[in-house]
Amino acid sequence: MPKRDRWSSDDENDDEGKTSIGVGSDGAPRPPQEYHSALPPSSSPTSSSLTATSSSSSPNHLHNPLLHGSRSVYDAYTRLSHIDSGTYGIVWRAKCNTTNEIVALKQIKFDDELVKEGFPISALREINVLLALKHPNIVQVKEVVVGGGGMREKNDSGEDDDDSTGMEQPQIYMVMECLEMDLQRAMMTPDPSTAPLRGGGRGSVQPFAQSEVKFIMHQLLSAIEHIHSHWYLHRDIKTSNILLRRNGHLALCDFGLARKFEEPARAMTMSVVTLWYRAPELLFGECRYGPKIDMWSVGCIFGELLIKDAILKGNGELDQIQQIFKLVGPPTETSWPTFSSLPSSGTFKWRTGSSTSTSSSSELRRRFSLNSSFSSTGCQSYLDSAGFDLLEKLLTLDPTRRINARDALNHAYFTGGGVKMQVPEFFFA
Repeated sequence: MPKRDRWSSDDENDDEGKTSIGVGSDGAPRPPQEYHSALPPSSSPTSSSLTATSSSSSPNHLHNPLLHGSRSVYDAYTRLSHIDSGTYGIVWRAKCNTTNEIVALKQIKFDDELVKEGFPISALREINVLLALKHPNIVQVKEVVVGGGGMREKNDSGEDDDDSTGMEQPQIYMVMECLEMDLQRAMMTPDPSTAPLRGGGRGSVQPFAQSEVKFIMHQLLSAIEHIHSHWYLHRDIKTSNILLRRNGHLALCDFGLARKFEEPARAMTMSVVTLWYRAPELLFGECRYGPKIDMWSVGCIFGELLIKDAILKGNGELDQIQQIFKLVGPPTETSWPTFSSLPSSGTFKWRTGSSTSTSSSSELRRRFSLNSSFSSTGCQSYLDSAGFDLLEKLLTLDPTRRINARDALNHAYFTGGGVKMQVPEFFFA
């Protein structure tokens, strides 16, 4: 599956909820063009939290941007290497000149198509959301720094190349903790301690222990519960948006699609969430939705952790619907009473053979049978009855019956005994 740039953001008109967004080959939404106003970081009351280097090794080097303005990227950081590039920004690995801490610098692009009234609104939203959410399992913005014309290139002698081809355009950089591996990549990284694969290689891909799956899920649900308790939706949860620290703990990233939600729900665009992780109500045109769309994505990740492969790999929206109904069963008056009221409930047609006419849990149970050891991908993690019950509750068609993050954290899978959580050992390159 092609991976969407983890730093990219999208834009939408939330008030109307009728934005037309294209879909890429991996199902990731392409950006709409509507504008939605937001205050700049300097106007936000939380901007005082944008301190510079608050390392315990240099307590006297705190910087208050409200008093002194944002620091210069050239004075504060030294670029080390390029990490990633996308439509909305360029990410660099850099070192803080004060503390020697390694950080990630996201250079915000100021292309004409992305800028609305002087600043890219998607980047502005992402900054504001991340400033509002402080949690150990959510990537943190350390500060915002400024520069001109982008990070300077090095000449042959290793010094900054000051050659200029015209007036430099001011640049904005988000400074974040540097986490160089995501969960999607980590799941495919071979264990070097195991026997090499046929034909050589470093080792084989091994399934997660149930204790490790439980730890990852608990951390992810803790982050989601924090987001939802602050009335935000993430709207693009997937394994490539979950970054990993070397101590085995995770951090959720890419909040470019995050929005505030309300109760009762207001109309928002349904063209959100990468296709393979998109909730069925969104596929059928629901524009008034809430946190349960994130919970469906979490259920997809739960299954992916067990088999180390995406569980619903549709080639388009219709095929994605077919994949969902094959796994959990088609909607009925019992399983999803309000399905017929969805805007597109009569638009899509799906095959009604034996693959979709079985009970809602039979295919799910067959695919994630208890105490499994192997699958078509070569590895599958053990799953006990409590774990299967949580998976089933996360992948419930009816969003009103789908479990929420708080109840998931209190589920018997985490509280009812069984194996204890264990920090997974990821193999970094």
